[in-house]
Amino acid sequence: MKRRLAILLLVAGSCVTGITCGHFVYQSRACRDAIGVFCGRGHLLALALGEGIYETDLQRALAEMRYVTNEEDRHDENIEKPLLLRHLIATAMTRSFAARERISKDKIDSAVNLLRSQFRDDKTWSAVLGASGLSASSLRRRIADNLRTQQWIFREIPSSFAVTADECRGFYDAHRENFLQPVRLRASHLFLAAPPETPAEVVEAKRIAIGLLFTRLAHGEGFSELAADTSEDQATKMRGGDLGYFSALHMPPDFFADATKLRPEQTSPPIRTRLGFHIIKLNDSKPARQMTLDEMRGEIATDLENQKRQAALEKLIVDLSARVEWRRPLP
Repeated sequence: MKRRLAILLLVAGSCVTGITCGHFVYQSRACRDAIGVFCGRGHLLALALGEGIYETDLQRALAEMRYVTNEEDRHDENIEKPLLLRHLIATAMTRSFAARERISKDKIDSAVNLLRSQFRDDKTWSAVLGASGLSASSLRRRIADNLRTQQWIFREIPSSFAVTADECRGFYDAHRENFLQPVRLRASHLFLAAPPETPAEVVEAKRIAIGLLFTRLAHGEGFSELAADTSEDQATKMRGGDLGYFSALHMPPDFFADATKLRPEQTSPPIRTRLGFHIIKLNDSKPARQMTLDEMRGEIATDLENQKRQAALEKLIVDLSARVEWRRPLP
């Protein structure tokens, strides 16, 4: 009996030792690196509170960043990769620190319902989840994790940043050119669509039709009523073709150039842009002017507050990435 007990204790001790050694080996960088290569994730790049970050994680982050940035905003990979790795490390550490945050069920339900409301029916919603490789429960887990992370970050970073009157004044004085309001026009148009791919015979028919409409205007028909009846601009026809106020930045150059030639209440002859045929009626014009500090104070304060918040977030990322357990130098 004693011998049997001794053997049992020896076996149990061996198991505990084996588990402990296995855990130690798994946590070693060499083992994690070998497992990453074997599983197709590439070499281990960093360990952040026990979470491994691998080459495929960095490549995926690089691809995602390049997908959402313009060509001219991109940098050399030797600049982008270290920055992205720092963000991945900070994200992993934030996720670990936030794991114990408490998030109410109501908050998770609200976030799920907000997403669900963007799709017309349950069938579409289920199809989108399936295409994303998600189930309703896995989506809830992801949302809960994101909410925990946000809650932890909001506790680390102030929710608001004070902006003084002197800071607003200094920003305004240093960027006065940004507060120059350009010439703005308010015009209505009567529009017949003829984009570049339109067949020649249709273009000719639209040219004749816009000429007939101009004749009707010349004979005294009301511009707003005619635009409501005949214009092919669905966004403006129900308000008589009114485009509201606009600057040269928000209109085709040829359209804006023709509109500037008009006097208020004057109507243009038919013109053609790359979109089609227009008849323009100028309703009002406002000259370029320098916006005052009082007019722009709220916008400036918001911009400065956002800059301070972004700087605080970047500092948090730097601080977190500096606490990493181990990082492989990038080639």
